[in-house]
Amino acid sequence: MNGRLLGNEGREFAHKALDLMEQYGVPPTPENYAVWICYASDTNPELCESVRQHIETDQAFTDNLNADLFEQYFQWKAIQDAILESGGAMCRELGSVQQQLQDAERDTAAYGKALEGATSQLDNAQDAESMRRLVESLVSATARMQARSQALEDKLQATSNEVTQLRSHLEKVRQEAMTDALTGIANRKRFDETLRRARREAETKKQPLSLVLCDIDFFKRFNDTWGHQTGDQIIRFVAGCLTRHSQEHHVVARYGGEEFGIVMPNTDAGTAAEISERIRKTVESKKLLRKSTNEDLGNITVSLGVATYRDGESIEELIERSDANLYKSKTEGRNRSTTDTPGATRDAA
Repeated sequence: MNGRLLGNEGREFAHKALDLMEQYGVPPTPENYAVWICYASDTNPELCESVRQHIETDQAFTDNLNADLFEQYFQWKAIQDAILESGGAMCRELGSVQQQLQDAERDTAAYGKALEGATSQLDNAQDAESMRRLVESLVSATARMQARSQALEDKLQATSNEVTQLRSHLEKVRQEAMTDALTGIANRKRFDETLRRARREAETKKQPLSLVLCDIDFFKRFNDTWGHQTGDQIIRFVAGCLTRHSQEHHVVARYGGEEFGIVMPNTDAGTAAEISERIRKTVESKKLLRKSTNEDLGNITVSLGVATYRDGESIEELIERSDANLYKSKTEGRNRSTTDTPGATRDAA
């Protein structure tokens, strides 16, 4: 949020948020409250617009939608906090190393002076006792210098290890921020990022790029009949089918709710259509059982829309064509895969 909500105003927004959550059937979890307090206080324009659109289209605030809203508008705070925390740790480590280097520099200068003094004393040494004291002084100075050098080496090694751990931590946080918590596949943010990069490469390298959008047929009916946990089971199953049949360099993502996307770099229309059809057939052929009761859920089907990038086309236009083909699959009976190629709509028949 852009500021702290204090006093009477803060309490008013809190009551408003809870009333809205009750009105739209949103469970009062901390994550959901974070979304709705932002909406009630109008402190995040993008979030507010998204919630308004869902309200205006009478879309139910399901567990999946609530999780998507929180992930989309709050998940990046985790990576920002991690960056700040790691940055602070790095500053402390570098400050400690800097102090060690300064101490080592002073000790090196002192050791140099000790050697210079020893050189002049050697010329003036008259007896064995003077030589003994001189040697002891040099041995002592050398021992201190060795200890300082070892301490500095140990500190540099420890700092190197700390930097490696910080880098690993940041990469883990980045991966988590790009992963859908329910399915383990890429989330919408990674989908958008991957599609932007793939589109640039397709434009510059003149390589094919295909996009598949996939939607679970009659998902709301399954959700309403069997409950959200079974709905989550279905979503994870479809995500697994998409991942299994996609190629290694493809990125399978949860596009939102029960809808998925597959970004297919260096993949032509024919290959994308074949993969799409294999996914459709695999999903259709599998009979699912409800995990909690072992009840037969029947067959799940999906509808898919495939589009291949055209020179000069924007990302929005590519998504729009793929979505239009998905819509065509839906309106022509579902359980179909539709591509840009004439006569390329495929179904179980």
